[in-house]
Amino acid sequence: MLRSLEVLNLARNRIGEMEESVFKPLVSMTLLDLAGNELSTLNFKTFQSVHTYSTHILLEGNPWNCECDMQRLFRKLRSIQRLFLDDYHNLTCKAPPVLEDHRLMDVDAELCIAETVTVLVITVTVVITLLAAMLMGERKRKKKKRGKHWTQQGELSDESDY
Repeated sequence: MLRSLEVLNLARNRIGEMEESVFKPLVSMTLLDLAGNELSTLNFKTFQSVHTYSTHILLEGNPWNCECDMQRLFRKLRSIQRLFLDDYHNLTCKAPPVLEDHRLMDVDAELCIAETVTVLVITVTVVITLLAAMLMGERKRKKKKRGKHWTQQGELSDESDY
């Protein structure tokens, strides 16, 4: 029944979360106002299911949790050609406490660089450790195989033969 709905004003309704397919039936929606609610996070699939030609979304005044996952989510949302986050430049963080009252766009890059570097260092360390363990295991296996081969030919004997 709401297929032709163009403007959906849900501002200041204490909305804290939304189901993934909540906007899917709204194929004519051009404006979605979610400002002033209690949204701290979003689900990418909720907005990916919006299939209008052009939808403007208002999100200002929500207590955003500006952790790295949210940074990535907003980056992905902003890359969807048919969605426009009109007030993205005005979104402010409520959490983590160190970022409270900072603009989301200002902490976008700097927040996650340290986390990305840490993940890369850990990943490289694990890969190097695994490769070293595999190399040592292969050397040990070859050495053991060589020892058995020499013993079979009588060129090398065990200490127990003495």
